[in-house]
Amino acid sequence: MQTILRLLFGTFLSTLLAMNMLYAESLKEGKDYIKLKTPLDVPQKSIVEIFNVGCPHCAKMGELLPKLFATIPQEAVFLPYHIITGSAFSAQASEVLAVAVSIDEERNLTSKDIESYFRRASNAYFDAFFKTQKHFKNKESFIAFGLDAMEISQTKFETQLRHKEVQEKLKTWQDSIAQTGIQSVPSFIVNGKYLILMNKVKDSEDFIYKINYLLGI
Repeated sequence: MQTILRLLFGTFLSTLLAMNMLYAESLKEGKDYIKLKTPLDVPQKSIVEIFNVGCPHCAKMGELLPKLFATIPQEAVFLPYHIITGSAFSAQASEVLAVAVSIDEERNLTSKDIESYFRRASNAYFDAFFKTQKHFKNKESFIAFGLDAMEISQTKFETQLRHKEVQEKLKTWQDSIAQTGIQSVPSFIVNGKYLILMNKVKDSEDFIYKINYLLGI
């Protein structure tokens, strides 16, 4: 019985490998992704997500990210770039999330970690916009909501926001729009140079496969 099971398992793995090789051959530049003329200054094994918390598609992608993080190599780095768009409180969201990422770096947490300040703040904003339809009276209440999700004070936020590295982060995020030439969010750049064509992504499994494939190039 054990011999039969081993044979069946071996056949399954061989079939799966053959399917993956066939699928990999169909991943083509210009069809599934494009190569940026000017690569982003990020590590080789990295995934950059350019997004906005006021975007419903970004919110859906936020729900998929934990599944993605469970499949990518442990050394792969996830770098969220929140950009300012026409959505409400967009600039304030960038400030809150830049501070969140900065504090995470100080705490030796990454944006993949469920307990990271980034994940806590971004998930709170996504839920507010698209699950509870929360109404924010003004910029101050919007910022306060994010700070409550992270459990940090207004003073801590304002101090961290003035740091040079946080201001540089905000500039890098916004500059990525022109550098990558993206037309919509969310957009994903792998290894700083491969921009996935999201309109060619079939489903979540296809997306995860493409991320992992490009990480290996």
